[in-house]
Amino acid sequence: MDIELIGTGAIYSKYNSACTLINDDMIVDVPNGAFKQLLNLNRDPEKIDKILITHMHGDHIADIPFLLMYNYKAKQISRITKIIGPVGIKNRVKQLFEVYDYHLLNKINEYIQFIEIAPNEILESKEINYKIQAVPVVHGNQNPAYGYIVNDRLGFTGDASICEGVEYILKNSKIIVADCSRIQGDISHMGIDNLKYLVEKYNKQIFTTHMKDEAREELKKLKISNIFAEEDGYKIEI
Repeated sequence: MDIELIGTGAIYSKYNSACTLINDDMIVDVPNGAFKQLLNLNRDPEKIDKILITHMHGDHIADIPFLLMYNYKAKQISRITKIIGPVGIKNRVKQLFEVYDYHLLNKINEYIQFIEIAPNEILESKEINYKIQAVPVVHGNQNPAYGYIVNDRLGFTGDASICEGVEYILKNSKIIVADCSRIQGDISHMGIDNLKYLVEKYNKQIFTTHMKDEAREELKKLKISNIFAEEDGYKIEI
């Protein structure tokens, strides 16, 4: 799998919001600014036909309408885009279109397939071409919130505090893209202290995302083995 960290920042960061591209055809979260960042990195949004959503906060879903409109209105694509996420994602995307005052959703609805995935469900089919396991995680009061394991190798914590779900993802993945919003973790987000614990316990490679600028700067100073605080656009190959 080819992985690209499209955005690695938290919402109040000078970096783009957390977003990851897999094999050019599946994007994990579509936050504010993600669409333009894809274009800035010379990635082709037309190739994306799977959208995987960890939870429904605005900095993870805000650009879904722009990506869909580009593909179906500007580029006249006629294939199906699968939007995979927690129960309620269909209604939330509909609300986004309404809030943005775009009336395109009814016209392109036939080209969108919503797949609402249950906690711990494993999604696997020829149409999706990936094995995706939804792992419930703790993200403050946000419920549901998922991390994912893709193809039994690539883990995503999504926005999460240290919890059973995060540890499960670490145990069952080779490489992990993990929330590291803070220097010290709290009930909503992991911090450097949590990642140090995880990397010592599981000896896995962790690529940090959703970083506040101060957490990124501290990680670069510490240079912890197997914890990588990379720039937007960084590529990983598994």
